Amino acid sequence: MKKSVILSAFFIWVVLGSRAQSNGGFENWTSQNTYENPDYWETLNIASTISNPVSAFKATGIDKHSGNYALKIKTIFFSNNPVPNLLWDTMGYAFLGKINVSPPSTKMGTPYTGRPEKLEFWAKYIPVGADVGGATVVLQKWNGTNTDTIADGYLVIDTTMTYTFFQVNLFYYSTVLPDTLVITFASSLKKANARVGSTLYIDDVALTGWVGVDEHNNFEEKVKVFPNPAKESVTISAKIKEADNIQVVDASGKPAGGYKIQNDKTDINTSQFAEGFYLYEIRDKKNKILTTGKFNVVK
Repeated sequence: MKKSVILSAFFIWVVLGSRAQSNGGFENWTSQNTYENPDYWETLNIASTISNPVSAFKATGIDKHSGNYALKIKTIFFSNNPVPNLLWDTMGYAFLGKINVSPPSTKMGTPYTGRPEKLEFWAKYIPVGADVGGATVVLQKWNGTNTDTIADGYLVIDTTMTYTFFQVNLFYYSTVLPDTLVITFASSLKKANARVGSTLYIDDVALTGWVGVDEHNNFEEKVKVFPNPAKESVTISAKIKEADNIQVVDASGKPAGGYKIQNDKTDINTSQFAEGFYLYEIRDKKNKILTTGKFNVVK
């Protein structure tokens, strides 16, 4: 049974609902014009109606993770770009939303009020050259004037020839409940690296966990991180009675270390860390996440 439910030039707003409504396992497909699209998902295939290559396909056999099908996204070059202000000339995407070719526009926006801990999915990626794929998650809230970012997370996907389990950790900036969820999958994540033919396979997409509003609101003011940015070391002070340990992951979601909290703080040696952003989770003895944050390492 499939699970229920893309850093990029633009974000597509999406909703993850029940298994039937989200098609996170890509089991359901519908023929549209001269191509097929997974139900409830939009792809760049719509641009094939104006003399562009097809970029998304139904993957079967060894190219699916479970069930009957998976989604195959392939980077293409637009000879006729339907929305050049939004789409790069070389790219591959899949999202829940809508691209309109005439007149050129995108239709985005579906309500979502959850506070998930992670986005999980299975993927394999065969790039051309130095290309990389990726996934992005953003939770947003309209405040009456502007759109606030409630939480976000992203993952860079490098070469993986067989299906691999990925998790995108969400970092929360606010205790407010979101009203919109943004997710994007990209077969070419960075414009400078994008190469025609890079291929990303996605299957079994799901949101998991829950980050509570009350806990985050009570704890975030009791945590201090210094120095930030860090070079050789960073200290995380957590004056939270329940705090027991800190788990750190890098921007790609790979574990960077686990640290015990002693005397309300943890000193982390970052001299061997690669430059970039790191996410930390402060957990209690039962491994429940109390609050989250991030720090930057510079060299």
